Amino acid sequence: MRTWFKFAAAIALAAACGSALAQYPARPIKVVSPFPAGGATDVLTRLLAERMSKDLGVSMIVENRAGAGTSIGASYVSREPADGYTILMATNSTLVTNRYLYKELPYDPDGFDPIGMVGIGPLVLLAGPKTPYGNVKQLVDYARQHPGKVTFATFGAGTSSHLAAELFKSQTGTDMLHIPFKGATQALPALIAGDVDIFFDMVATGMPQVEAGKVRVFGITSMRRLESEPALATLAEQGYPKFDMTAWFSFVAPRNTSPEALQKLRAALVAALKDETVRKRMLDMGIQPASGTPEALIAQIKAERPVVQGLVKQANIVLQ
Repeated sequence: MRTWFKFAAAIALAAACGSALAQYPARPIKVVSPFPAGGATDVLTRLLAERMSKDLGVSMIVENRAGAGTSIGASYVSREPADGYTILMATNSTLVTNRYLYKELPYDPDGFDPIGMVGIGPLVLLAGPKTPYGNVKQLVDYARQHPGKVTFATFGAGTSSHLAAELFKSQTGTDMLHIPFKGATQALPALIAGDVDIFFDMVATGMPQVEAGKVRVFGITSMRRLESEPALATLAEQGYPKFDMTAWFSFVAPRNTSPEALQKLRAALVAALKDETVRKRMLDMGIQPASGTPEALIAQIKAERPVVQGLVKQANIVLQ
């Protein structure tokens, strides 16, 4: 009889555990955006959270924890319980670049479980209105003939804008001068005014200035053309077939999150990225929707790590 009671208790416990897992999610899910409210990444995070919540059946609450190149938000999520109720909008800075830029990090870039790849945001190569070159070839020829004279603006040291310019220098064999700014809001006016010569900017902020006739665009930094800008040729098409440097976005969870929670989060993300309204808004932001799969995210990290490591070393970028 005692053996039977133990067996029945074990069955009841297993059923209770299975029921608890099947009920995930049973309460709101916190989505941490490691950028300030109102920015492009924050807007993207909220867009996806709203759509994913419909399939998950609970609210997804976006919480901004900005600063230190996404390290503050990443560090916070890495210390949260691995129960599927706190996830992170992670960028290439979070999972790739920071490990090479900083001597010490408050989190492990490899200490997360991948939910899925969200999207890729290529940059556009912009030139000031009065620069003496009208396309990529002319820019490269001029830069080679005038070493150190061409200046390039960036969002700041170690940012995707900076790495794109360093990759351009490396692949074109040119020497150009870095002029860092604190974001596009400062860099674009400097480009328009002629204080700097070129600038790798995000599509969402750069293309309106092109359409207004204030700057010129020479190409886009992704391997494939952006759906929303089909006429804009890639740098890969213009003589640099290996040129690929973008800002990208993904969702991750603390390491050892339950497979059941990850499966449901992944399914909701894939469904959101197939939603035509979501896709259109992402493309309007200059972000090409990705597959939403963890495999795509893992492949992106693996491909980008050696490239970024080489560029950071080449440019001798070290941040405190």
